[in-house]
Amino acid sequence: MIQVVPAIIPHTKEQLEKEIKEVSKFAHLVQIDITDGIFVPTKTWPYNGRDKDFFEQLRSEEVGWPEWEDVNFEVHLMVKNPEEVVLDWIKTGATTIVAHIEATDNFQEVIDLCREKLVSVGVAIKPSTNTDRLKPFASQVDFIQCMGNDLLGKHGVTLDPKAIVQIKELRRLYPESIIGIDIGVNHETADELISAGVSKFISGGVILNADNPEEEYEELENEDDTIEN
Repeated sequence: MIQVVPAIIPHTKEQLEKEIKEVSKFAHLVQIDITDGIFVPTKTWPYNGRDKDFFEQLRSEEVGWPEWEDVNFEVHLMVKNPEEVVLDWIKTGATTIVAHIEATDNFQEVIDLCREKLVSVGVAIKPSTNTDRLKPFASQVDFIQCMGNDLLGKHGVTLDPKAIVQIKELRRLYPESIIGIDIGVNHETADELISAGVSKFISGGVILNADNPEEEYEELENEDDTIEN
């Protein structure tokens, strides 16, 4: 069974609470996508200026994430120089930090800060990025998160064929690594992604916009059962 992680792109506290409540009915791990308007053109909460007080309350541990007793949170930092804010996000109670290899010249610091705080860490990479950039870090991270397209920060983006090529290369280079895919995950692409070497689906709109999100989640989980060995 493949690991499936619902992804939420929060713009307000209200939306964040609503979508976490929905997916917490069936998922125990959620990825929260955060963009700063610099590394990615769009801005999400809290960088859009909305509900910043809620972020400060999370950071100071005055409150916890919605449904925190039932759900763990991966924070996907699509931000410039993530090493400068990673501790703030760890303080919110994130169990995992995902940061982009393209966003910093000091990815080692991201790893070191996460390890110091006993938080898991993933490295994200866009399909246009040379996989050589991962060489110093691949053995140090808990997983590699391939992006399905260079267009980041929104739901409904199609899978770029370059991502399939990249996943196959990474599976060859790092046969023991967990390789995830974020963007372009659906029932039409699932078999090809799994065959290429993906072991983790990060899926946003496909789950959140489904008539029955739980059923959609379970169907994605079972996609690898349909592939003949």
